[in-house]
Amino acid sequence: MKSWLVASILLCSSVSAWAKDTLVILSPHRKSIQEEFVPPFTEYYKKTYKTEVDVQWLDQGGTSDDVRFLRAKFANGKKSSGVDIFWGGGTATFMELQRDGFLATFKLPASLKAEVPEKAAGIPLYDKTQTWYASAMSSFGVFFNKIIMKMDGLPEPKTWQDLGNPVYRGNISLTDPRRSGSANTMNAIILQTMGWDKGWELLTTIAGNARSFTHSSSDPIKAVVSGDAGLAMAIDFYALAKIGDLGPKNLGFLLPQGQSVLDPDPIAILKGAPNRKVAERFVEYVLSAEAQKLLLLPKDAPGGPRHSSLGRMAVNTRAYAETEGKRISPVNPFTQKDFIMLDLERATKMQRVFNDLVGATLVDTHDDLRKAWTKIVRGKKKIDPAQVAAFGKPALSEAEFMQLVDKWDDEVVRNKTINAWVSASREKYKSLQ
Repeated sequence: MKSWLVASILLCSSVSAWAKDTLVILSPHRKSIQEEFVPPFTEYYKKTYKTEVDVQWLDQGGTSDDVRFLRAKFANGKKSSGVDIFWGGGTATFMELQRDGFLATFKLPASLKAEVPEKAAGIPLYDKTQTWYASAMSSFGVFFNKIIMKMDGLPEPKTWQDLGNPVYRGNISLTDPRRSGSANTMNAIILQTMGWDKGWELLTTIAGNARSFTHSSSDPIKAVVSGDAGLAMAIDFYALAKIGDLGPKNLGFLLPQGQSVLDPDPIAILKGAPNRKVAERFVEYVLSAEAQKLLLLPKDAPGGPRHSSLGRMAVNTRAYAETEGKRISPVNPFTQKDFIMLDLERATKMQRVFNDLVGATLVDTHDDLRKAWTKIVRGKKKIDPAQVAAFGKPALSEAEFMQLVDKWDDEVVRNKTINAWVSASREKYKSLQ
């Protein structure tokens, strides 16, 4: 009897020693986020809760793929997807997930809520239903190689409009917005801040200055870092991560004043999360000042990332206060007031048609477009504004464009319209050569 009791005690002790909590995260975040956040969380978890945690990281290839995966898991009225956390993908994605009922309500502890305000520069940092919270913030601007700019005698840009200056001709790298959500967002910012006609004129002149359109949003960043291009339109964390690694003497990043958008990057606990308590602890950790410093500090700084700089804007005010003078970027969204709000509903509604219009008139016809732009600007001290206006005239009016939005699911209409845009654009550019 005694031996049975001793064996039972030893067995229970063995099971307890090997027991682990589990957390399942679905995220489109790049690998560096996983590498910098998961190991410190497991260390924090063991120290705080005296238990090890096994973090399983899932990614189906990107935000859209992850959302499709989640929908399949919740199909046929299932109450749980088997996933605890959805992390990353921009506000519009989480608005959609919340509307579909996939997110669980979670209230932050009062101590943490005091450090994560409701808004930054007027932009909400969590949903009123308390189903998602911003874990970081992104903005968009101009990334440039200071060495190349100096060697070529080029001025550093200050605004989006500067990218249309012909002095940058052949020195800009862009991404095809049909392949990149961030490229689409930057184009939408230009249209929203400048209006339809002037916005299209600027997008066209920027395309005239572009050496190429790439298939990946990271390719222009690589081109600027390598010196193959002097400038690129970029999401902030791609640019700031490189600046954190290679230094502000070599690279620069500009947020155009009065034309910069803040886009929160949320985190949420999913409905029916199988490891609900662990999920709550993870959200609290990600939003804590200690974890938020991983976003702000350069690699190898005390309290900063271990492998690579992340270069993101944080949402915790204490993290900013405790990293003053040490951050990769001096920008603090809680003190900087000139950010604007992107009309997400409108941008989402027009996205497919807008990308196809940019693709047809600026990307697929880029060779003819560049030749026309070269003819207009080469060797001229004074450029004819009438020629620039003709060059940048949009293929259709804003009202005509919006009428197409509801028809774009009709593939016959879509293909016929795209072909017409391509033909008309080529004729226009050739007439200006």
